[in-house]
Amino acid sequence: MTDLLLKELDVTDFRSIRGRVHAPLDAQVVLVHGENGAGKTSLLSAIELALTGGVQSLRRADPDYASQLMHRSAAQGSVWLTTVGTGAARYGATLSPDGIATSISFDAKLASFFSERSYLPQALLGQLLQIYQDSGSGADSPLAKFVGELLRLDRLDAIESGLKPLGDVRNVRKVVDGWSENELEKTRLDALIKDQKTSLLQIIEDIGVQMSGIKKAADTLGLVLELDDRKLDAIEQALSPTDDEQRLGTITDRRRELGSIRRDLVRVAGAGTSAFPAAEPSSDAYERWAATYLERYSALRSRIEAILPATSLPGDMATFGDAALRHLTLHADQATSRASKAKADVERLAAARSEMEVARSRLRTISGEMDGISTSAGGLASILSEVTAFIDGETCPVCDRDYAELNAGPLVEHVHNKVRRLSASAQRLLELGRTNTQAQALVDRLEREIATLTDAIPDERTLADLDRAAAEANSAGAELAGILDALKEGSRLRAGQVAAQRAVTEAQSRSVALTAARQTLSDFALAVATTPIVDGEDLGVAAERIQSFLDAENRQLEDRLTLRREARSAIATIRSLQSRADRLSDELGQHEATAKIVAEAQQRAQKVRVQGTKIRDAVDAIRSSIIRREFNERLNRLWRDLFVRLAPGEPFIPAFRIPEAETQRIQPRLVTDHRAGGAAGGTPGAMLSAGNLNTAALTLFLSLHLSVPKTLPWLILDDPVQSMDDVHIAHLAALLRTLSKEHRRQIVIAVHDRQLFEYLRLELSPAFPNDSLLTLELARGPHQDTRCLSRRFSFKEETSLLAA
Repeated sequence: MTDLLLKELDVTDFRSIRGRVHAPLDAQVVLVHGENGAGKTSLLSAIELALTGGVQSLRRADPDYASQLMHRSAAQGSVWLTTVGTGAARYGATLSPDGIATSISFDAKLASFFSERSYLPQALLGQLLQIYQDSGSGADSPLAKFVGELLRLDRLDAIESGLKPLGDVRNVRKVVDGWSENELEKTRLDALIKDQKTSLLQIIEDIGVQMSGIKKAADTLGLVLELDDRKLDAIEQALSPTDDEQRLGTITDRRRELGSIRRDLVRVAGAGTSAFPAAEPSSDAYERWAATYLERYSALRSRIEAILPATSLPGDMATFGDAALRHLTLHADQATSRASKAKADVERLAAARSEMEVARSRLRTISGEMDGISTSAGGLASILSEVTAFIDGETCPVCDRDYAELNAGPLVEHVHNKVRRLSASAQRLLELGRTNTQAQALVDRLEREIATLTDAIPDERTLADLDRAAAEANSAGAELAGILDALKEGSRLRAGQVAAQRAVTEAQSRSVALTAARQTLSDFALAVATTPIVDGEDLGVAAERIQSFLDAENRQLEDRLTLRREARSAIATIRSLQSRADRLSDELGQHEATAKIVAEAQQRAQKVRVQGTKIRDAVDAIRSSIIRREFNERLNRLWRDLFVRLAPGEPFIPAFRIPEAETQRIQPRLVTDHRAGGAAGGTPGAMLSAGNLNTAALTLFLSLHLSVPKTLPWLILDDPVQSMDDVHIAHLAALLRTLSKEHRRQIVIAVHDRQLFEYLRLELSPAFPNDSLLTLELARGPHQDTRCLSRRFSFKEETSLLAA
């Protein structure tokens, strides 16, 4: 599975991802960017869940994490991951309030490799050193598993486990019980062995009879054979009818040919001869062209026909090049235009939904204010203004109450103030009505626009396919443009070659030069090894003489083939007898060996026990030597190289230490070595800064990935640049570029800083034709679904400096 690559990921309502997100992953490097909380970690965790059926970092934090994976606003969620290459499959899991339901996932071994060697979640980065530092000494601890996988100790461990019962003699005696039955078993075996020896003698006699028949057949055929029943293959090969069958076939063909010659004798008698016109030589130029370009043209044509399945392309190479280039350009432009329009519609849809939220909020505010104003305020103000003409003094003309009792000023002034307030409320009500109409019109327009955009926007898979189709069309068009002139030259050379061949064929068809009938029959007589035709001999008599000779040869060959078949049948019989003899010999040998084992069981048991104990001691010594040598040198050397590459100015280098004592219980220590040498320092947590401690954990993870065989060619890193300065980041980018371009690792890295995202996009951009880069940008607005916009970068050759 070393060429297995991630292709695409579909996530629906998983953790912080709301709605459905489609993320293409079929590139050598995939950069994921998004603000904090946009869903980067959720996207990478979805990959782990689809492949392994769980999320290891969340399991460490909360054993009951499965019930929290689904988005809070959803009733059901899912993750689906597709891979390409050897062992390609579609992995996935569905989420519900009850937990995780896995569809297809890795087996336990691959799942463990992915979680420990391929995926570094953000939460694990700061805990990685502590996990290995606090690892127990048991066989199931993370460090013990890693040491066994790194040093390939499984066979030594299996030998040691298998030989463990030899330490106690009582365990050995359990396999040799039944001493009281040994004598009866020996008597039975002696009688059986005697009968089997008698049967073997009879089989030997039967084989001798068959060998006599083979000898007679060989003498008749004139074959000198070494008649040994152990060399039946050589005898059968010598008796093979291949030569006689070929000669018989040749005689049959000669007889048929002679019949044709005898029929042609009358038809061609007396015919003259004429010279064949010289054939024009074939075009060497076309052959040289075909050796250089034909295979490349065929592969490119198949690729273009796959890109343009509905387009009928001409068969001629010259016209094919122009037509295919035109269609590829149109296909790429259409795909790019559709993708650009779809992305613009996605952005406009998000903006329209935001505007809709604002407009609806404004409608609610206007409605609340209108509900607080009476609709009859204008009429009441008109009535009160007429009532003021009837006010005389401080007595109300409506209720006859003395307003002076309230000590609130004159009654007339109070009524005038009331009329002014009611008039202002009526005017405000009119303004709110006009504003409400405008806001409702805006909401209606936005609803129509959102519905139109929702219907027009393709799904994310279709959008990714459009980007992929445009990239493939542009790549094929560039390659076609590079050989367009060569295709035109090849078409011209091919036409010349066809014309030359046609001229030669026509010249040959016009040739009427035939050999004279006498010469033809004479040549045939020489071909069949009989007396040639002499001058003056009648052609009919000569033909009859040749016919008699061929008939005699045919009868002789048929008799020889009959003898060969009988001899080969005897060989088959001998083999059957030998098979019976071999079976009896095997059984006889087994019975004799069993009898010997019964007699020597006690001695063998003790001898095996002593040898097994010595082997177990040797295995333990070898295992201890391998662990101390490889673990102290191999892993530490790789870890040191990676750490120094990212932190060239740090004087303390992290490393593992294995005790010099026996290694039955692995108890490593994490220490730091100084560049200048000397005794080992304290743990990395005590000696390194926060940034370099983060670098030590990251390089340890990369060392664990690179120190074992390439089982899964993936490196998935979730925001690994925590506490790193610009120098560390630059060295990390160079290291990731080396792993991607030279070591062919598929890298998926998520970052939240925009400037870092743009820097990594430039540093990890495609550097050769088959290289690729994908960027995924996650965004999510309030009360909106998560959006994932992808952009694909392919290799483009720099041509701006060619003119210089």
